[in-house]
Amino acid sequence: MIKKCVMVLGFCARWIVGAVGFACVSLGAADAQQAPALTPQFEVSGAYSYVRANAANADGGYNLNGGSASFAYNFSDHFAVVADGGIYRFGGLPSGLDSTMYTYLFGPRYNFRKVSRLTPFAEVLLGGGHLNASSGGISAGENGFSMAIGGGLDWPFRHRLSIRLIEADYLLTRFDRVTGASATQNDVRISAGLVFRFGSK
Repeated sequence: MIKKCVMVLGFCARWIVGAVGFACVSLGAADAQQAPALTPQFEVSGAYSYVRANAANADGGYNLNGGSASFAYNFSDHFAVVADGGIYRFGGLPSGLDSTMYTYLFGPRYNFRKVSRLTPFAEVLLGGGHLNASSGGISAGENGFSMAIGGGLDWPFRHRLSIRLIEADYLLTRFDRVTGASATQNDVRISAGLVFRFGSK
């Protein structure tokens, strides 16, 4: 499982490097002519999210598709506190089985503002998650610890609007096995979407 997780993380890292490189080339001319955007007081984002979930002590994994939203309060040009929530639905499950994962995370974010028009950021978020499943009219669910470590790249497209070109996170969850034994899942979350900006510092 660890080897497969490393392979997935490596693939995501290469994808991120390619996306960042493309964005830098495409926006390089604009960066040279435009001043960096002002720091907003608040930022609210909405994004599509893909999660590659790796089950503990099991071969293979699961693909989840869904959405995530976040609220960030910027204390300064660089430091912010973030609340992040997500809903992701499992794909490729047996017929009649439906399962959804929820995450709710909180923590600090560091923004690399005013180095260019693009705004890279890094964050460490802690919180919880909820996993539910239903089949044949029977439903079950459980709560667990969740953590996301990663970062992304925003492009201030308009005064009140940024495009989140990419966000990539290592997503750790701890949902128990069906036997009740403790287990850890090492997942990857990739997101892209829009960021609405309010106020200014």
